[in-house]
Parts: sequence; C-alpha cells; structure tokens
Amino acid sequence: MEIITPMSPMIHTLAAADRMVAAQNTVESGVQGELKTGTFLDALTGLWDQTAEAQAQKSEDMMRLMLGDTDGLETIQMNIAKAEISTELLVNIKNAVVDAYNEIMRMSI
Repeated sequence: MEIITPMSPMIHTLAAADRMVAAQNTVESGVQGELKTGTFLDALTGLWDQTAEAQAQKSEDMMRLMLGDTDGLETIQMNIAKAEISTELLVNIKNAVVDAYNEIMRMSI
C-alpha cells in the first residue's frame, strides 16, 4: 500500500524534500535493524505523482463546480491551492536541477 503524503508548507529545499520522502519510504527489510531508504529519484517521482494527483483533483473539482454538484467551496479552494503549490514546488525543483546540471557542465576537468 502506497502512503500518499499531503503537500507540506514545511518543504522549502531539495534536502528537506529528500529527507521527508526518505523518512516515509524507510521500511524494515528482512534483516533485523537494516533499513532501506528512498533515493532522490524516489523523492522526485513522489512529488511528480502528488502534483499529478493534485491537478487531477483540481480538474475534477472544477468540473463539479461548473455543474453545480458541490456544497463545499472551501474544499475546492484548498484543492486548487494545493495543486498550485505542488506545481510551483515541482517547477522550482526542476529549475534547481537544471541549474545544477548547467553548473556541472561548465566545470573544467
């Protein structure tokens, strides 16, 4: 069973996102005391999945709102904000990764 973590306003850096996902993905393996942790790629994949889910929920809420099939506007507003924040976080992470890649490519060996 996959644990879906709501986006947190406490995630400000790549390191914080990596620590959060690694802490959630830490599971005990067959050997007593040995732990397996998630990688940075797992963190990015998790953030991508959360963003896709938030965008899908936003689209569904917007459709229900247009059809007049909803009672809770505050829930729709929260889902819209969550989708916008998760998209902004993903774009910021992408920009940081591209900047890091460009910096590495400029290094002389």
